[in-house]
Amino acid sequence: MVNLLEMILMGIFATFIMDLLAKFLVKSKIVRPRIEPHIPGRWVLYLLRGKFTHEDIRQTPAVKNEKPAALISHYLIGIVLMGIYLFLELKEPAIRDLLWMPLVFGVATVLLPWLWLYPSIGIGFWASKTKNQSDYIIFSSINHINFGIGMTIWVVVFRRFFT
Repeated sequence: MVNLLEMILMGIFATFIMDLLAKFLVKSKIVRPRIEPHIPGRWVLYLLRGKFTHEDIRQTPAVKNEKPAALISHYLIGIVLMGIYLFLELKEPAIRDLLWMPLVFGVATVLLPWLWLYPSIGIGFWASKTKNQSDYIIFSSINHINFGIGMTIWVVVFRRFFT
């Protein structure tokens, strides 16, 4: 069975590392964020109301608590992804022995915005409907590499407390 405490803490940690590094990279002007911080919150709140796609979510009426919804859902997604990763480790123990697997899993999670979030908010698969598609792809790729780095740090530093 998946260790729920590890799942929660690992998800929060990896997501925090992703956010921390994103802030640093944006402040350093190395990358440019393309989606305003409240937009994922608007998307989640509309998902809960049964609206799954938008022509352009920026034109969809704002709803209360978009920013808190964005932050909470962002960390909940990180926790759920850790649950999936830890479940995969249980089913295939070799994954646990390969130090690079958390990084690979983290990088693979970039498929979520490319194939689910972006089309749902109206910017197309791989942000294909945007003028600056490469900015979206680069920013999300770097973020999810950083998520994988957070996962890897967790495995190296904290995993021993959960075995």
